[in-house]
Amino acid sequence: MKLRACITFALAFATWPSLAPAQPTVSAASNADGSAAPVDNSGNAAGTNASTTAVFMPPYGVPFSGKDPNAGLPSSSRPSTNAASSSDSFDLGQTTNGNEVLRGSKGTLAITGTSKTPAVNVPEIYFIKRGDTLWDISEHYLDNPWQWPKLWSYNPDIRNPNWIYPGDQLRLRRNGAGAGGGQGLAGRASGQGSGGGGGLRLGNGRVTGDTLFLRDEAYIGDPSKDTWGEVVGAREEQMMLSRGNHVYLDVLQGKEPKIGQEITIFEGLRKLPAVPGARVPPGEIVRIKGTVKITEFDPKKRIASGEIIEAVDAIERGAKIGEVERQYRVVTPTTATKTVWARVLTSIHPHVYMGQNQLVFIDRGTDDGLTIGNRMLIVRRGDVWRQSLVTTTHMARDTLRIDSTDPAELRTTTLRRDDKDFPDEIIAELRVVQVSRYSATTVVVESKKEVVVGDQAVAREGY
Repeated sequence: MKLRACITFALAFATWPSLAPAQPTVSAASNADGSAAPVDNSGNAAGTNASTTAVFMPPYGVPFSGKDPNAGLPSSSRPSTNAASSSDSFDLGQTTNGNEVLRGSKGTLAITGTSKTPAVNVPEIYFIKRGDTLWDISEHYLDNPWQWPKLWSYNPDIRNPNWIYPGDQLRLRRNGAGAGGGQGLAGRASGQGSGGGGGLRLGNGRVTGDTLFLRDEAYIGDPSKDTWGEVVGAREEQMMLSRGNHVYLDVLQGKEPKIGQEITIFEGLRKLPAVPGARVPPGEIVRIKGTVKITEFDPKKRIASGEIIEAVDAIERGAKIGEVERQYRVVTPTTATKTVWARVLTSIHPHVYMGQNQLVFIDRGTDDGLTIGNRMLIVRRGDVWRQSLVTTTHMARDTLRIDSTDPAELRTTTLRRDDKDFPDEIIAELRVVQVSRYSATTVVVESKKEVVVGDQAVAREGY
């Protein structure tokens, strides 16, 4: 066995290529006198098997001359020694055969380069097909999938944008907008940004950068007049219910839900607080919880079954159901026709401080001259530090004089003039998004300081 192993190793070593580069050698047959021997057509000497072909044996691991070892790699993976002009880049500006080098696929944010596709004619009504989504329809007709909220705003009967059904009609243009080869108000869209007087352009219309897109989340009203019944059980073993759960509904007499009907789930949160200097509007805060789609109804037992197809918050047994009108609101700033002063009442949750993007309820409405889109400024007046002294003792005004020779000499801060003599300071801005006769729902669109209950807000005429 040892002899056989040695022979095997010797044979393997004998056939292993040399690590040193072999020089080309030419083997030519010759006669005894040194003259060249005649050769046959294969290059061998007549009557011999000697080869006359040049042989080059590269070192191990080195490719044969003329062969590119990176030929099978993509361009971005090939090595390059040209530091002046690297080939590892994307040519976004140039074209190949009249087409862009890079193109976005379905669902991407944008398409590189200038589209050569002609403008798509936007019909007024589109019939939804199986597999359609607002995202895809917006991408096709508006050339921008992110404009799906615009399509939703044209179709208030769609309660949940994630659920559209084949055969339903979808309005693609606002009433009165011309088709114009896709140049109506819901025509081809192009993002212009918010700077330099831009905004988001939609055909002949423009959505400014400070436009709010939101769906109704809460309001001040009477929940009892909208109540059809309540959630009393569920198929799943859960306390907190959400989208996809199947629930059982106790339906009141006189209410007849239909199979396939979508009904809003809501709950009354609490009465409005009594705020000094503010009136208490009628009603209470009503919070939207979600949407249920009716799948069965037993008119004798007054029990309906349904699937929760939308949940904006956790849903529990006892939540009310009813035909609460909901809208997807596109709120642009509107100029106030009169000056209206209001007081901040509360938010959805009884927070002490309220900030940017939170809902805030105020005590003025349409009877006072407010309309949707009005901008209201939260103003404060006075020395804020002086106002904080009401919760402290007189010692808060005392400071120790370090430049005095006495060991402990105190100096009391002087307070001159009254708060009413100081100018108003704007600390936040609200936008009215929903309004009733005596109250309004607003969104804090900007805040420099925290908004608190009792703050004064003003909609100035002409602003």
